[in-house]
Amino acid sequence: MPTLLWRVLNSVGYPEGKEPRYYWNREQLGDETLISVEAIVPARGDDPNWGGWFYESRGRTPEEAASRAAFAILRDIMDRFPQELATAVAGVFLRGDPATVVWDHAKGRALERGLGECQNSDNMAMSTMVAVMKTYDGLERSLRCMSGALSQARDDRRQLQHAHDSEIERLQAELA
Repeated sequence: MPTLLWRVLNSVGYPEGKEPRYYWNREQLGDETLISVEAIVPARGDDPNWGGWFYESRGRTPEEAASRAAFAILRDIMDRFPQELATAVAGVFLRGDPATVVWDHAKGRALERGLGECQNSDNMAMSTMVAVMKTYDGLERSLRCMSGALSQARDDRRQLQHAHDSEIERLQAELA
C-alpha cells in the first residue's frame, strides 16, 4: 500500500522529495509487541486542497502498520478527489466506495461483469482494484474490531488488578 500511495501522489503532481514519510515505535503489550506508525504526507504546495495528511496506525509489523496508514490515506483521497484520481491513474480506481459498492453476479456467471460492476468500473484494472480494496477494507474492519477488543480486555484487566490490589490492602489492614 505505501508504494501504491506514492504512485498515486506522484501521478497527481507530488514531485520526488515529497514522498510520504513513515515513523514507527514499538509498544509492548504483555507478551505481544505492537508497532505504532505515523504516516505523514506533506502538502503538495500548489493547491490548498492537497494540504497533506497525518495518520496514526498500529500493526504487528512496521509494514503492516504502514500499509494500514497508507490505505486510510488512499481511502481519503478516493473520497475527496475522485476526479483527480480518475485522470491521474487512468483506469485503475473505481467510481464509488469499495466498502459500499455491491457487485452481484448472476448464478453461474461469477466471472462476467454484472450491472453493479459496470456502473462503478470501466475495465478489468478497475475491477481488480475494487476487489483488492474491498478485501483490504474487510481486513481493516476486522483488525479495528480486534484492536478494540484487545484494548477493552487490557482495560478490564487493569480494573480487575486494581480491585484485587484494593481487596488485598483491605484484608491486610483488617488482619493488622
